[in-house]
Amino acid sequence: MHQLTDAERMRRRRRRRVTAFVTFPAVLIATAGVGSAAGMGWLDGPQKVACQPTVVPAPARASFVINVLNASGRSGVAGPVHVELAKRGFRAGRLGNDTELRAVTPAGEIRYGRRGYDQALLVQQQVPGARMVELTERFDTSVDVVVGTEFKGLAPRPPRPPARPGQFTLNVYNTTYYENLATNTMSEMVARGFKQGGVSADPQKSWVTEVAVIRYGENGDLNAKLVQQHVPGSTLLRDDRADATVDLLLGMKWKGLTPKDQVPPVPPEPPKVIPTVSRPCAS
Repeated sequence: MHQLTDAERMRRRRRRRVTAFVTFPAVLIATAGVGSAAGMGWLDGPQKVACQPTVVPAPARASFVINVLNASGRSGVAGPVHVELAKRGFRAGRLGNDTELRAVTPAGEIRYGRRGYDQALLVQQQVPGARMVELTERFDTSVDVVVGTEFKGLAPRPPRPPARPGQFTLNVYNTTYYENLATNTMSEMVARGFKQGGVSADPQKSWVTEVAVIRYGENGDLNAKLVQQHVPGSTLLRDDRADATVDLLLGMKWKGLTPKDQVPPVPPEPPKVIPTVSRPCAS
């Protein structure tokens, strides 16, 4: 066996020191790199994409029937809801008591069939806290609003846009013995952008002794106030009509319309917003 000289032993010691000096820091760097990569998530598997709700155009409010059922145990609760939903443009259907023999979610329920899912989502926007309940035996698009024991009311109506002359029908009726008064007044109102309706003596055979009366229903209140801006000295009279038409009854003290340049300008038409519903994520 070869005996190492002193010089050979010294060279071997130097090589071991260099190897240790290079290898140990490399191990530390590699370890730190792996730790950083793990902390940054680089070494994790593919990230699961979060499920997002699907937003789609909402069905038209008048395109399906909405029933209102009372499960609150209190009399008269469902009636105002039925009326208010109709005012908001929904097609009112049945009004009555709930006949399901089971407990109802206190805030209320929205019941629907498979074909009425988007319709139910639209209605749910009007009934905060109501639970969606699918009825397997229902095959049309109708929706039930079931009023529960802790029902707090419908969601507030959004602010209504101001009335515009061409968006409703105006009737002008002459209650005096002056000839052509209704015809001439209607011509002026049409020139100002109003939509012409009836022009005649008042079908209700009223006789107005004052300047004029503006007759309207609940859904035409803003329209009536717009007409009043053109008719100085007129008074408002609400009746039980369901539509948004307005009657202008010309009276014995009629003096004419407000000068056009003195009528407040019609505000710009607001941008049209397409109603949508959000289908919840299925996963």
